[in-house]
Amino acid sequence: MLNLTCPQAAETTKLQARFSGWPQLLVRLDIWYCMRQLALGCTTDAHQLYPLYMSHMSACIFEWDAADLALLPEAKAQQLQAQGQSSADVDRHLTREELALHCRWRTRGVTTTVKLLEELFDVLMGSRGNDSLGVPLFDQERMEHIWRVQRKHVKCIQDPLGVALYTKTGELTKGGVRLPVLRCARGSTSLESFHLHLNRFIPGSNANSLNFQVYLLEGLHRWNQDQRVAALATEKSPLCCYTGDLLHSVNKNYEKLFGRKVAPEFCPPHVTQASSSDCSTCSGRLVRHCRT
Repeated sequence: MLNLTCPQAAETTKLQARFSGWPQLLVRLDIWYCMRQLALGCTTDAHQLYPLYMSHMSACIFEWDAADLALLPEAKAQQLQAQGQSSADVDRHLTREELALHCRWRTRGVTTTVKLLEELFDVLMGSRGNDSLGVPLFDQERMEHIWRVQRKHVKCIQDPLGVALYTKTGELTKGGVRLPVLRCARGSTSLESFHLHLNRFIPGSNANSLNFQVYLLEGLHRWNQDQRVAALATEKSPLCCYTGDLLHSVNKNYEKLFGRKVAPEFCPPHVTQASSSDCSTCSGRLVRHCRT
């Protein structure tokens, strides 16, 4: 999938035409998919330098947040001192799990990413890309073609501005320093499984533009409802309903009869506040829905 606002798309594609009513919609290219495309230029994934290449390619695309990365070594150094160990080489004691737990990962930007990737390709395209038997890592002609195609889509893998990919779930004290405990949506089970469920939103194998968007909106609404319940509920609710008005009515009527709600965790829809002039024109049947 490509960014619908990609400047490379000079002419209107079927995808752009289908979502033309959503001008602010951005569709990002999956970063792991992009990395897999760039890995197709390798002669084989069994090459000795293949794991190193994938690791360096990830470092060309992502960087750790500077503020988070400065706080964690300080906490780790004080923790080592409290345990009676030397804090001279703190970086050696930092684990990948600690970095992922306390530091945010973000994309580097288009210019920096392109520059670093091209430097990586140039280095490994030469003799330094050969293994101990002299087998090159890249098929040079194929790799150059793949990069020409994928280079224009580097913009499509950047983190969208204004979208919070990290959620603070708590705090942890290490060496007297309070560190945030972070959870990232990128690469999570929830996000990856969403790709799977997205295919199930559309019944059948063909739908016109209107029906396609209706199915998609309903599927997104149900997905968001399920994720909200899963994030807030302590136990699974026996009641499954995606209509707020219907659930509100069931709760209200059940409470009248039995003195309790069927779904006490449900938050009823807010009543729209109307002006006094609007209320004066309401019929007696509707006045009770307006607040002054």
